[in-house]
Amino acid sequence: MNDKKIGELVTRAVALDREIRELETELKELKRALIAEAETRQEDHVPTDGDGTSWEASGADGCVARVQFPAPALKNSIPGAGPTTEKVRKAAGVYFNSLFDSAPAWKLKPDFRALARSVMPKGAAALIRLCETKSQPRVQFETKKGDVGA
Repeated sequence: MNDKKIGELVTRAVALDREIRELETELKELKRALIAEAETRQEDHVPTDGDGTSWEASGADGCVARVQFPAPALKNSIPGAGPTTEKVRKAAGVYFNSLFDSAPAWKLKPDFRALARSVMPKGAAALIRLCETKSQPRVQFETKKGDVGA
């Protein structure tokens, strides 16, 4: 490859890199706008597995944008001792050992949310909140069937 060809290659690569960054910025702005709109339309949210919700909007060409609001993520564990553990123990009451596995930290049992609701329907919501961390909304797109690249 000669110097002229290398120069053209570099110029094209830099132009593409700039264009991609601009398009990524625009896409992030569009996703933020879709999330903001979805947040104003709570009545249109559909429950999802795992206690989250989902909202959909259709594009003019039949494509779909789906904004997912996951439930807050459950913590992997709670400390073996301390104020947090005592709050969780109090919220779980007599069900504590049914809901947590003993370790240097208390690990939540598989299907914790469903298990908590089944063994302690009255206090489960408060207990679950104590064992969650916030999750960020996500946006997915579906292209209309037959689209190039779909």
